[in-house]
Amino acid sequence: MAAWIMEALKDDYELTVLTWDRADLAALDRFYGTSLDGSNISWIYPNPVARAFLNLDPDPESIQPIAYLMRYCRKLRDGYDLVMGASMAEMDLGGPGLLYVHHPDLSRFWPAFRDCHDLSFGAQMLSVLKGSTRPWMVLAGYSVNRMKQNTVLTNSNWTASVVGRSYGIPARTLYPPVTAPVWVRPWEERENGFVCVGRWHSIKRIDWAIAALSKVRGRHSGVSLHLAGTRGKTAPERACYANLVKIAASNDWIHLHESLSRERLLELLGRVRYGIHAREGEHFGIAPAEMLLAECIPFVHNSGGQVEIVGQDARLCFNTPDEAASKIAAVMADSTEQRSILDSLAPLRNRFHAAQFVRNIREAVRYAIQNREVAARA
Repeated sequence: MAAWIMEALKDDYELTVLTWDRADLAALDRFYGTSLDGSNISWIYPNPVARAFLNLDPDPESIQPIAYLMRYCRKLRDGYDLVMGASMAEMDLGGPGLLYVHHPDLSRFWPAFRDCHDLSFGAQMLSVLKGSTRPWMVLAGYSVNRMKQNTVLTNSNWTASVVGRSYGIPARTLYPPVTAPVWVRPWEERENGFVCVGRWHSIKRIDWAIAALSKVRGRHSGVSLHLAGTRGKTAPERACYANLVKIAASNDWIHLHESLSRERLLELLGRVRYGIHAREGEHFGIAPAEMLLAECIPFVHNSGGQVEIVGQDARLCFNTPDEAASKIAAVMADSTEQRSILDSLAPLRNRFHAAQFVRNIREAVRYAIQNREVAARA
């Protein structure tokens, strides 16, 4: 998301990126299909001492680095026409800004903790010791009220509804950018198989998808499954990868594709007929959107924002492995139904194109800057 926001703004604005890790723009371009390498973008990185200290936290998903960046952002914001947050969750940017929320993490627990940015240091420490606030909130000087001053964009209507229920503020859906293949095989020439895309982690429930497709193979022989993903460093990711290697070794219809380039992933998507995405409560689900733009038929779990990608089509949404197997087998057995689904999905593709995202981000930024200028004059 951050890569495509930079892509959208790099030519029209003096763009500065505040980030924890140094960016390999060439690698981002290869992986996401952007063209950032060589762009005139300015970069700000954290103080090396602070970075070394916070990196001592053994949790690879620690929120402390983001907390530090939020505090840093408040020091810098007055030098810019607009500040934006493109991290995962609800950021306090120090005042009004433009916030893209992928995954409203804080909504699950923030009501249990108090804001402490206006307390003395001693009172803040006491609040942490009592458990009424969290250390990252002290580090960030986090304020829910300031966070709520942002104009909020989200990756799905489902995520927007979570933000609305949690904070009582409106949010506008701006679907994430998806890169479409340059060329795909005609339906009749495609492999009668499935692709499952995403990082190899237990939350993706890849083993669940394998169980569902095993049932399908009882009715349709020759069905294959391609698992395209990346191997992570956390314990759950390592365990998931080891399990998938074991499963693929004993099932010749399952194929692992690790860390594919963007071109090879799109080629794979363009040569199979179906996709499956089994994660529950996915906030959007970039993988089924990629399947959609590659003109596959995606089957998704009936939850979260992923159902928006397939237009809430009941033929493509499932709750249990048995239901998934039954619906998939029925579609695979009926060429007329396949054509009907493909026709109904075709009009949905435009809303997820990267070009559409670029247009929408530019519009949102222009609108946010105009509002700030009007407020300043008032």
